[in-house]
Amino acid sequence: MKDIPFTRLPTKLIYTLDSDLLKMLAILIQQESYWKEHKKLGGNGSFYKPIKEFADCFRKKNLQDVRLILQTLQAEGFIEIISSKGGKQANYYRINWNKVEAYNDIPIPQLIQSPMIRTAKRTSKNSVEDNTVLYQQIEDDSTISYQQDNSLIVRDCTTTIDNIQNINNSITVDNTTSIKSPLHDAYKDRLDSLLSDYTNESDYIRALDMYSSILNDIEYASEHIPTAEIEDYRSQLEEAQTKRERTGWNIKLDKITDDMIQTYHTPNVYNVRTPKNTQQFAYIINDLLNNVDLYVSRDRWSNIAEDTEKWITRQWENDIISYDHQQEAIEKVYFKLSA
Repeated sequence: MKDIPFTRLPTKLIYTLDSDLLKMLAILIQQESYWKEHKKLGGNGSFYKPIKEFADCFRKKNLQDVRLILQTLQAEGFIEIISSKGGKQANYYRINWNKVEAYNDIPIPQLIQSPMIRTAKRTSKNSVEDNTVLYQQIEDDSTISYQQDNSLIVRDCTTTIDNIQNINNSITVDNTTSIKSPLHDAYKDRLDSLLSDYTNESDYIRALDMYSSILNDIEYASEHIPTAEIEDYRSQLEEAQTKRERTGWNIKLDKITDDMIQTYHTPNVYNVRTPKNTQQFAYIINDLLNNVDLYVSRDRWSNIAEDTEKWITRQWENDIISYDHQQEAIEKVYFKLSA
């Protein structure tokens, strides 16, 4: 038995939470223990875990289902979801142990007789604060991140392309029949527009945010568009992303003058190549930081650190580096560019 890894789980909550909420809390407790063991736990007890890892644990393709589990735990007071740096970076989580301990004094028979706390449904009109997702708003051909602070689900409202993601329409596509969702054309128009914007976007980091947003939109659209068309959209997105990865991320070196370019043939753009393995990744990070230190004005360092974190996370998502390498690299970047 001693060789079997265990996760701490509050006994009273077994009789309080539904299976998804209990499993999510167990995963969060395990993650907290991991960060504490590696001395990476935040001063407020917070820790990081990508939404994609949660989805993998629950075998769920639709990230909104995973977010609803997290949001329910937050609404009930068991956890806090923290968006760092004004929501520009990934989410961190903190377990509210005071809330957990509050159940210690409640007898198990009383818990069994009480209503079970269940995961919020997509059709629920209850307002659940959503800190786990950044939506993209296209305005004047620029992508602006903003957070959703209103109810997760919008009902009894006019169907428009702006609120289409929030409507749980009762008619969905049955991919084995010829039934066509009334939202089919609207979703196709939306995806066509998003893919066009993504393909034409020249900023590598901005495109990373767009990529995640389009993936979510494709998941939403899968309820209203046949599988064959959905797979075609996924294929188009991956093809565009592959081309972008080959090109890499360009950072403007504003300290390189025209004289330096003419005299020493020094380029004023540093190209961050996409690594193929951990060794290349380590070399690129070191080279990137050296170039920024030498050739980029300090007033840009903070923004470059945030962009580099996104680039690092992308390499982790592509299985180029491990989770530990990701965290170490992010810490290294912020330490170096903290001026």
